[in-house]
Amino acid sequence: MTPPAQRRHEALEARGWGLSIGTWLLLGFTLVIAAFVIGSLLAQRGTRLATEELRRVELEIAPLTRTARELGESSAAFDRAVLGLLGTDSAYNRAQLASAGERLARAINEAPAAAAGVAAGTPPLAEALAEHQALGFRLAELRESRLRSLERLDAVYRDLARRLDSGGSSGIRVGGTVLTRPEMQDLSAALDSARNDAALEADSATPRAAVETRGEARFRDVLRAHDDALRRSPGLAWLSLVEEDFATVVQLRRVAHALRGEIEAGRTRFTAASEALAGRIHEQFGAPAWDRFESASASAAATLRRAEKDITDATTKSILAALLVLFIMAVLITRPVRRLTTSARRLAAGDLTTRVGRGGASEVDELACTFNQMASALDAAERAVRSYQSQLENRVTERTQQLQHLAEHDPLTNLPNRRQLFRYLSDRIRTATARGERLAVLFLDLDNFKTVNDSLGHEFGDRVLSEIGERLRLLGGESGFIARLGGDEFTLVFPFHGSVQEIEDRAGTLVTRFQRPLQVDRREIAIGVSCGAAILPDHGTDAASLLRAADAALFRAKELGRNRLCVYDPELLVAASNRFRVEQALRRAIETGGFVLHYQPQVSLSRREVTCAEALLRWRQEDLSIVPAGEFIAIAEQSGLMLDLNGWILEQAASDVRRWRDAGWREARVAINVSAQQFVSGRFPAEVERLLARHGLPADAIELELTENMLQTGAITVHTLRELRELGIATALDDFGTGYSSLTSLEQLPLSRVKLDRSVLAEVDGNPRGAAIASSIIALCRSLGLQVTVEGVERAGQLGFLAGCGDVNVQGFLVARPVGAEEVIDIAGSMRDRMTVLLEAAVGDPRDPGAVRSRRGTRSH
Repeated sequence: MTPPAQRRHEALEARGWGLSIGTWLLLGFTLVIAAFVIGSLLAQRGTRLATEELRRVELEIAPLTRTARELGESSAAFDRAVLGLLGTDSAYNRAQLASAGERLARAINEAPAAAAGVAAGTPPLAEALAEHQALGFRLAELRESRLRSLERLDAVYRDLARRLDSGGSSGIRVGGTVLTRPEMQDLSAALDSARNDAALEADSATPRAAVETRGEARFRDVLRAHDDALRRSPGLAWLSLVEEDFATVVQLRRVAHALRGEIEAGRTRFTAASEALAGRIHEQFGAPAWDRFESASASAAATLRRAEKDITDATTKSILAALLVLFIMAVLITRPVRRLTTSARRLAAGDLTTRVGRGGASEVDELACTFNQMASALDAAERAVRSYQSQLENRVTERTQQLQHLAEHDPLTNLPNRRQLFRYLSDRIRTATARGERLAVLFLDLDNFKTVNDSLGHEFGDRVLSEIGERLRLLGGESGFIARLGGDEFTLVFPFHGSVQEIEDRAGTLVTRFQRPLQVDRREIAIGVSCGAAILPDHGTDAASLLRAADAALFRAKELGRNRLCVYDPELLVAASNRFRVEQALRRAIETGGFVLHYQPQVSLSRREVTCAEALLRWRQEDLSIVPAGEFIAIAEQSGLMLDLNGWILEQAASDVRRWRDAGWREARVAINVSAQQFVSGRFPAEVERLLARHGLPADAIELELTENMLQTGAITVHTLRELRELGIATALDDFGTGYSSLTSLEQLPLSRVKLDRSVLAEVDGNPRGAAIASSIIALCRSLGLQVTVEGVERAGQLGFLAGCGDVNVQGFLVARPVGAEEVIDIAGSMRDRMTVLLEAAVGDPRDPGAVRSRRGTRSH
C-alpha cells in the first residue's frame, strides 16, 4: 500500500466510518434482538396451543388418576395397618387400622362417581375391596383372640404354680436348713419346663406340632410316677385340682396354636389379595388415564416441534446479523489493536522507548494515547527501580540471616533449638566416631516449673526461662553446647575423655549451681533441675538414640526424687516402654469407663458411727481384676491425665453421695482427694459449686483432701482454700507428718481437718515415745480448732490408744475395708454394733496378736 493510500486508510480508521464502537455494537444488538423477538412470538403461539391441549387432557384424566391414587393409597395403608397389628398389638396400631379401614371404605364408595363415563369403580372391584377389608378385620379379631388365650394360659400357669407352692414345693425351713419333698421338687421343675415350652412355642417364628410339648409330657409323667404319694399328701382333692388346671393349660395352648395357624393362613391370603387388587386398580383406572395422556403428549410434541423450527429460523437470522456487525468491528478495531499488541510486546521485552501510532475508532485511539503515556512512565520508573534494587538486595540478605537465626534458635532464650541441636549433635557424632572420642549428652528438666507457671502466670514463667537460659549458657562453658528443646527441657552436649565420674562431677556442679535462687522481678525463685545422661558410643550411635536414652535416664532421676543426675541404663528404656504402655491403657480406660470408685468409711469414736467415706480410685482391668491407684497414679500425673481423672472422680463421687442420701442415709458425706493441677487452676471453687448444684447437694456433703506438698504452691493455695471455706466446703490436710507442712502452716491455712498419716500411729501400742508424740499432735490440732482423722488403724491396740484421745475419727482395715458404692449404706447402718465390739475388745486386749494385718488401700491420688 502506497504512503498516500496508507494515510487515507488510517484517516478512515480514525474517523471510524463516522460511528463509534458503541454505535456499531448497538446496531448489531438491535438486529439480534429483533430476530429473537420474532422467533419468540412464533414459539409462544406453538406453546399456547400445546398448553391448551394438555389442559383439556388434564380435565379428562384427573378423575381417573385421582380415583386410582386414592384407591391405591387407601388400600396400601389398610394393608400396612393390618400387617402392623399382626406384628405388634398396640393401641397405636389398632387406631391406625380403624383409620385406614374408614379411609378405604370412603374410597370404595366414591370410586364409581369419580370414574363416571369410564369402566372404573365397577361393582366387582368394589366387592373385591370390601371382601379384602373384611378379611383384614377378621385377621385382627383372630390376633386379639390368640392374645386373650395366651393371657389366660399364663394366668392358669401362675395359679398352678401357687397351688404347687401350697402343696410344699418351696420346702419347710428347719433352723438354717430348707427341707423339701423330692416329688414336689420334680413336679415344680416339670411345671417350669412345660411353661417354658409354651412360651417358646408362642414366640417361635416357625409353629411346631401342637399335640403335646415335652414339658407337658414330663409333667404328666411326674404326676403318674408320684400319684400314690400325692394322693396321701397333699391329698386327692389337691391332686384333682392340679390335674384339672393342667388339662386347662394344655387346652389353652392348643387353642392358641390353632389360632396362630389360622392367622398365618389368613395373612397369606391377605397378601395375595393385596397384590391382585393393586393390579385391578391400575387396569381399571391407571391404564385408561395413561393412554389418554400419551395421545395428548404426542399432539403437544408435534406443536412444540413446529415452535422449535420457528426458533431455529430466528436464531439463524440473529447469527447472520451478528456476523455482519463483527466484520465491521474487525475492520475498525482489529488492525489498530494489532499495532497496539505489537508495541506492547516490544515494551514487555524491555524496549521502554516503544511508542504506538494513533488511529482507528475513538476508543482505540484513546487507548493508544494512554499506552504511550504508560510507556513513558515505565521508562522513568525503570531508572528509579535500579536505584532501589541495590538497597533491597542488602535488606533481603540481612533478613535472610535473621530468619536463619530464628529457624535455629529459641526466640525466648536465644539458645539453639531442637533443629540446630540435631544437626550439631549429628555432626559431632560423626567427628567423634571418626576420631575415637567420647561424647556426653545431658537431658535437663526443671523441677516443679509447672507450679510456677500455674501459680505466677505464663509471662512470669517465660521470664524465669530466660534467666535459666542465661545461667545454662554460663554453666555450659566454651566446650559445651546448650539447647532448649521446648517447655522446661534443655540439652547439654560436651566432649569428655575420662570416666563416667567426670560427667557426674560436671552434672553435680550444674545441679548445685541451680540450687541458688533466681532473681526475677524482685522475686526469689528456687528451681531445681533433674539430669539424665547418655554417652557416645556406650548408649547410642546417633542423635535420636542418644536423646532417647538421656530422656529415659531423666525420667528415672525424677522418680528417684528430682534434683539429681541419673546415667542411662538399658533397663530404663524397658521401663519407659512399660510406662508408655500403661499410659496408653490409662487413656483407653478413661474413654471406655474402665475406672471405679471404692469407699472406705471414716468413723467417729465418740458417736460410733460413719461420718464420712473416702473415695478411692481403682482401675478395673479387662480380666475384672482391680488395680489400686498407687500402681498407676504417678504415670497419670506425668502424662497429663490427672485433670480428666479428677473431673470424673468428683462427678462420680457426688453422684454416689446423692444416691446414698436418696436411699435413706441423710448425713452421707464423701472425702475426695484433689491434685495440685486441679487445685491451683483458679477455677476450682466455681467448678465444685456447679458440681454441688448439679446433684442437688449441700456444701457439707463433700470434703476435699490436699496433700502436704501442695502447700508449696503458695498464695494461690491459700486463696483457693478461703474461697472453698466461704462456700461452706470442708478441707482436710492429708498424710500429715510425712511432707513439708509445719505447725505455722496449720495455724495460717484455713483448713477444717487434719488427717494423720499411718506412720504417726505405727508404734503407739508398743512405744511410749511414739504414743506421746501422737497424743501431742492430736491435742495440738484440737487446740487449733481442727478436727482429727487418724489413718491406718489396723490393730486393736491402736484403736484402744485412740479411744483415750477424745473425739477422733478413725480409718483403716480394722474398722472397715474399702467397698463398692452399693455396700456403703449397709456398712454405715451396722457400724455402731461393730464399733462397740471392736472397742470392747481393744480396751480388754490392746496388743491383740490376732488383729487385722493388711496393707491400707491407696487413695485416688
